[in-house]
Amino acid sequence: MDKLDHLVANHIEDRLLQPKRLETVLASIIDRRQERDERRREHLAELHRRITETDQRLGRLFDAIESGMVDKDDPMAKERMAGLKALRDQATADAERTQLALDSSGNQAVSSEMLKEFACKARERIRLDDGGYRRDHLRALAQRVEVAEDEVRIMGSKSELLRTLVAASSVETAAFGVHSSVLKWRARKDSNL
Repeated sequence: MDKLDHLVANHIEDRLLQPKRLETVLASIIDRRQERDERRREHLAELHRRITETDQRLGRLFDAIESGMVDKDDPMAKERMAGLKALRDQATADAERTQLALDSSGNQAVSSEMLKEFACKARERIRLDDGGYRRDHLRALAQRVEVAEDEVRIMGSKSELLRTLVAASSVETAAFGVHSSVLKWRARKDSNL
């Protein structure tokens, strides 16, 4: 096994795959997700109000037609009815899409228990029986490694880490969110000439 792989794997195990560290690393992105979800819930409530209001307006129009106050063949009444129905149908479609976005597995809450379980599973899965490491699993946690003469930089995306975490917690995925292709690890500058 390559010395760089060993160095990267040990650092990820010792530093990143600690539940408290994961919580710290992901805090800002989780907060943004929660804010986005709150905006979606507010938007959904507004859409439901719009649907209810439009249904009430349609009901009043139908009542006026039934009572004879408005002629059912009146072109303005027909146009108004068509407009209200289109408004209601659009709001209903928007509400369904917003609800689907809120219900998606990618929007599940991240708990401390989920972080502990993820850290444990990730440690198990990156190691091979012979003591080596699975590079694809390492790359799911750190997308880029740059090597210089005096330092090694291990970098990754918080969004990608969160996606991997959520995928690992989902019953739908067998592997823990490992991509089939990712950026290659490379030494910095001079070795890539």
